[in-house]
Amino acid sequence: MKKLQLDAIAFLLIIVVLGIGNFININKPEVSEIENRALKQKPELKMSSIIDGSYFRDYTEYYSDTFILRDKLLKISSDIQQALFIRDTDVKIIVSDKSKEYINEPEATDDKNNTDTRNTPEENTTEPVSTPDFTSSPEPTEKPYNEADGVGYWLVIDGKAVELFKFNKDNFDFYANVLNECNEKLGGKMPIYSLIAPTNSEFVELRKHAGITDSQNNATAYLNSKFNDGITAVNVYDVLNEHKEEYIYFRSDHHWTALGAYYAYTAFMKTKGEEPVPLEEYKTVEIDNFLGSTYAKTRDKSIEKNPDTIYAYLPFVDYKYEKYRFYQLSEVDIIDMKYADTKLDKYLVFLSAGDGTWAKISTENKNGKKLLVIKDSYGNSFVPFLLPHYEEIYVIDPRFYDFNTSEKNVVDFIEAKDVNEVLFVNYMENVNYRDFMLSLERLINNEDGE
Repeated sequence: MKKLQLDAIAFLLIIVVLGIGNFININKPEVSEIENRALKQKPELKMSSIIDGSYFRDYTEYYSDTFILRDKLLKISSDIQQALFIRDTDVKIIVSDKSKEYINEPEATDDKNNTDTRNTPEENTTEPVSTPDFTSSPEPTEKPYNEADGVGYWLVIDGKAVELFKFNKDNFDFYANVLNECNEKLGGKMPIYSLIAPTNSEFVELRKHAGITDSQNNATAYLNSKFNDGITAVNVYDVLNEHKEEYIYFRSDHHWTALGAYYAYTAFMKTKGEEPVPLEEYKTVEIDNFLGSTYAKTRDKSIEKNPDTIYAYLPFVDYKYEKYRFYQLSEVDIIDMKYADTKLDKYLVFLSAGDGTWAKISTENKNGKKLLVIKDSYGNSFVPFLLPHYEEIYVIDPRFYDFNTSEKNVVDFIEAKDVNEVLFVNYMENVNYRDFMLSLERLINNEDGE
């Protein structure tokens, strides 16, 4: 009994010491490197937030996020969990809560052709920029989520994290309806392209785990069948499958590499009947020791021991890249090396994080071709390859677009910028993620700017 009392007193003393230490610690962290996300900041004390209870909820989250030694305790917890895995297996299934992620996500055969043996979708039910009026424009609004919201399912195998895919028919129908609405509102005045990037699970040998992930190739075929005339689907599956043994996806991050994006670009050019620029014409920079988003979710030791290398291809076309963040304009680099030494996410080198309210790329070309790219972060490493083909490229990410600081919807934006082509570049999980598509639908259908 006495020993039990001593243990209880010791435990309480530890809690009290840590609590006091957390209270007097004024250097609260803003980001968690181990989780690769922004931490909750101290909420502002307002009477309205006290009344509706949001202040106490936000403060509890802030206290939890900034608790003293939090990252070290998480690392210890992760190490213990890793040690508890059965030693004779190299496969782990990890369920990841991605709702707080920092912004910046069957049996395979030896020869994956267009016929896939995994579950088919039918079988699975489950010009010049105008100056805004600063005096009368409403305040800009921040977006509360990103492509990583929700719960993700990851298979860690052979030193890489594989994002598993489960087809959701309703979400794919919704994606098709949103693009069809866009085409209808534009009146068929310009070509619209849809490019869906598969995740790496489509090209990884999962022979021992048949049925664990659905066919993204079949899901894309289902989606394409729902598009109305005027929307052209870009087939990137075939070219990626042809090069699946190459370094086209990161091991520690949910994105494709710039090489994977390049092959997708060649498919887009083929769809348009144009010649892609050979990769040899680009100068390459290497960024080593990259541990990205999926490592942050899984914190798996086998991934940590084998970090990625980012190969970025530098544009050879003269350009000016203007990124608008609400009312603030900055001129930045397409391949922005200021992110190369960050611990948080080196992938942000592409398009300088790609997080502008909207962006404009002006090139030396004088061919009158003006493209609008509506994308998620997969588009960040894709867009740089488009520079040799267009005079102007406009970029919108639905997660960051703000109606109060630009045109009220995408149709108005297209008309204001004299755009004559539209390309949607999104990765498979955002097609499958309804909240992302709701932001895209609002971007298209917003009529009053509210």
